[in-house]
Amino acid sequence: MNKHDDFLHTNPAATQLHITDEAEACAAVLFACRRADEIDGARGNAAFRTTLETRNIFIGYDPSVLIETVTRYFETAGSPAALINAAIGAIREQTRLPLFYQCLDVILADGVVTPREDKVVQYLKGKFKVEDEMVFEAMDVLVVKNLL
Repeated sequence: MNKHDDFLHTNPAATQLHITDEAEACAAVLFACRRADEIDGARGNAAFRTTLETRNIFIGYDPSVLIETVTRYFETAGSPAALINAAIGAIREQTRLPLFYQCLDVILADGVVTPREDKVVQYLKGKFKVEDEMVFEAMDVLVVKNLL
């Protein structure tokens, strides 16, 4: 089993990882969603890249550089959960719900929520304090949106 297969695995160096830039932190959370996907297909990768290219929070950032940066952060963190923990402090309260919805969109891009992706959804739901009802409603809308 690859160490990154464990959702909660934390590298010892992760305790020193604290992301302070909000855009990098948002990209890191989205990357954690991508790395949780057991399918790891082109649709999810495209949704992640498109998010970095089109969302206001990433204006002025080169998507390729963001991907390189968050990949290094992920290697340091050791797991999706550890990466989310390193990023959460830099994400303002008003950014958390839109980021959560964007994470759902990336996760649902391939039309399947894998068991590891569900762990990410549940983990983010708790970290971002999102109500169950809002999660279900958002997932319903995004599933239909992604059928197009």
